[in-house]
Amino acid sequence: MAVAGYIEDRWLKKRPNKETGKRERTPLYGKGKRYKVAGIPGVKARSFETLDDAKTWRAKAIIDSKRREFIDDRDGAMTLAAYIETEWWPTRQDPVGTAIPMKSKIWKHVIGTPLGRQPMNVIGDEHLLAWRKELRSRGLEDTTITVIWNHLSSIFKTAVGKRIPKNPCSEARSDVRPASAADTKARAWTAEEATAIRKALPERYRIIMDLGVGAGERQAEAFGFSPDDVDEERMVIHLRRQLLWENGTSPYFKLPKGRKERDIPLSPGLLKAIREHEEKFPPVEVTLPWHGPGNGQRKAATVRLLATTWHGNRINPSVYNSKTMKPALAAAGLIAPRDEEGWEPSREKMHHRFRHTYASVQLAAGEDPVSLSHWMGHASPEITFRVYAHFMPDRGERGRTAIDAWLAMDSR
Repeated sequence: MAVAGYIEDRWLKKRPNKETGKRERTPLYGKGKRYKVAGIPGVKARSFETLDDAKTWRAKAIIDSKRREFIDDRDGAMTLAAYIETEWWPTRQDPVGTAIPMKSKIWKHVIGTPLGRQPMNVIGDEHLLAWRKELRSRGLEDTTITVIWNHLSSIFKTAVGKRIPKNPCSEARSDVRPASAADTKARAWTAEEATAIRKALPERYRIIMDLGVGAGERQAEAFGFSPDDVDEERMVIHLRRQLLWENGTSPYFKLPKGRKERDIPLSPGLLKAIREHEEKFPPVEVTLPWHGPGNGQRKAATVRLLATTWHGNRINPSVYNSKTMKPALAAAGLIAPRDEEGWEPSREKMHHRFRHTYASVQLAAGEDPVSLSHWMGHASPEITFRVYAHFMPDRGERGRTAIDAWLAMDSR
């Protein structure tokens, strides 16, 4: 049985001359590397200067090939920037609202750094640590660095098995990873903090917070919400859309995140807030383009928006966050007032914390995480468990009490 792989001497012919008994030189004699390893299934041929190097590489390549773990280090020699630009990014199909900020961060803070010029197969802890220091020197806050780190890890993950054997972000030491990279715990507002924020918000914008805290709606979902989405008979909200902006200038509708509608239980208190807002600030009917599936395949949708600007227009999140949300947080004493350098970093204190508050209240009330996962529009219950497990009250205590009662052990 033939052994996979062979070593060829490129400088000398395989068979000796019949007359002299010596191997004659080939036309390649003295040119390039002498010993070529070839014939290993799924492995490109490679040449070496010395026979020992060729033998060592051949033995490892054969083993890795059989295990289906072989990665040619020549493939990993591609720079990180080249891989992102030519292989990773062209395959992405992100929504515009996600793609634009993601691309901006990656091009500026990954490709536009020394890390982007490194071959992928040499990047390790020291490179990542130097890169993190570079981002910090640019004045980026920790939460932003964590977001970029997660993008980078996703990029490397797609190259594993093709250009690199392992994801250097996953393999990084704990002191190399951002402190918050592994911290997926959500934080909720206290009742006192939530009350202070709502009081500080202009009255016409309080309904946005109400939809976040009372129904777990994302900001874009609250902006795209219509009173026509309310089913009073069943006491549910039919969440049908979100309002997004392309390049911050062109608004459009699309399905909620995850590309599917969902139903959310409607509390009497939230219903009252919706109806009161509707009476005081009549909904405004707008027609906008519809992107992606849904909407009966129609290219536009006409919706009576519940939350609108002072001028009765749809809300731009960039303007709202800067002109309304952050001033309310500052007035509530939860971030510093704006100074000549701008607002204090407050990414994790924005609208998404209303959703976290909704989740914490639901779990504290005993609602099950599987149902909560559906109400919040998570891709799977595993996400809900991972992000919100710390909100579940008395973990273990209820189970211990239940098993004792079932076995009547407390009466023995």
